[in-house]
Amino acid sequence: MQSCRLGVAAMTHVPLYVYVLFLLLIWMGLSQCRPRRVRLERLAIMPVLMAIMGARGFDGLFVHASVADMIFALAGLGIGAAVGWRHVSGWRIAVEKAKRSLSLPGDIMMLVIILATFAFEFLLHAAAASHAAWFSASFVPPLAALVWAGFVGMSLGRNLHLISRYMSVPAQPADQAR
Repeated sequence: MQSCRLGVAAMTHVPLYVYVLFLLLIWMGLSQCRPRRVRLERLAIMPVLMAIMGARGFDGLFVHASVADMIFALAGLGIGAAVGWRHVSGWRIAVEKAKRSLSLPGDIMMLVIILATFAFEFLLHAAAASHAAWFSASFVPPLAALVWAGFVGMSLGRNLHLISRYMSVPAQPADQAR
């Protein structure tokens, strides 16, 4: 019972904007779960947002990035990009060059990535705020860099694959356009 009270007490120190951000992220992830038409330019938004959030999160928690942190981040980015690329490889999409858009199926991947990223960052911030012993271990910054970059890579690989598929569809000549 004591641990339950401690957990509730700890949640009272979470700023209101974190709850608002959480709800916004859930909404964004849920919007990806149903079929939709996406303009080509919008494919850049999620990887950029995730990279900014990851970089700010890392910078806010750790003094500076070491060479090991950068190597782990590059590894995470590569692994995540491969996972994201592979995930969408079987999707049936429709390309509409005239509107610079793609029709995509609904998919839960972005919701999972968004929620996992949020949970991971929340865990790290809670550990830092509560001075958890494991948080000061030397493996935490490189592992954090690996995981954050992995999430960015999943989004990036997914969207780069979709862009490459868009680009591989030849433009319809003007005399054949309807």
